[in-house]
Amino acid sequence: MTAEQLLTSDLPLLRPVDTVKCALDLMEEYKVAHLPLVIEDQFKGLVNEGDLLECDESDILSEIKTSPFSVDPNLHIYEVVAQMARTEVDVLPVVHRGIFMGCIDRGAVMSFLAHAAGWGAEGSTIVLEIPPSKFSLTEISRLVEENGAQISNFTSTHEDSGDMLVTFKLNTVDIAAILETFKRFDYKITTFFDAPEVENELRNKFDQFMRYLEQ
Repeated sequence: MTAEQLLTSDLPLLRPVDTVKCALDLMEEYKVAHLPLVIEDQFKGLVNEGDLLECDESDILSEIKTSPFSVDPNLHIYEVVAQMARTEVDVLPVVHRGIFMGCIDRGAVMSFLAHAAGWGAEGSTIVLEIPPSKFSLTEISRLVEENGAQISNFTSTHEDSGDMLVTFKLNTVDIAAILETFKRFDYKITTFFDAPEVENELRNKFDQFMRYLEQ
C-alpha cells in the first residue's frame, strides 16, 4: 500500500493571501497543527501552528516560514508512518514533481493500522524481549502455529539494553498454550493483552513468576 492510497480530501488548503488568523482558525476547526500552502496545484510548503503563534494575526502567509516536508505518492505506507514520526507532523502532504496531490493525516494512518494492517482485528497481542542473536521470526511463527494460531501482524524495536522488543498480534484470544510454549522455549514474555477468557488467571501467575525471577 502506498501514500497515494491514503489521501484525504477532508482538509482545507491554505493560500499565500490568507492571514495568520484564518490559518489558525482552520487548524482549530479541523484539530490539526499543520496545513499545506498551495498555489493552484503547486505545493509551497507545510504551515506549522507553532510558527503562526509567533506572528501577528493580520500577517499573510506569503510572509510566513514554511517547511518542505512532503512524501512521494509511491512511498510505502510504513515509510509514511516513519516520516510522520521523524518530522513530528500530523498532516503530511503528498507531492509529485512539485504538484500537490493531497494530504495524509493521522486518522488515515490509524485507520490503515487498525484495518488493513490487522492491528484492529480481534485477537491477543504478545510482547517478547529477545536478544538479537536469538531472534527468529520463523521459529516464533512455528511455535504459534503449532498451537493452532497465526500471527496477523508483527513489529520490533530495539531496547537500550540491546535486546529486541518483539510485538505480534494473533488471530485468537486463547493464548494460554502459546504462552506456555514460549516459556518452555525460554522466551522472555514482557506482557500480553486482550485475552479476556484467561487474562486474569494468566496475568496473576505471570506477575508472580516475574517477581520470583527478580528476587
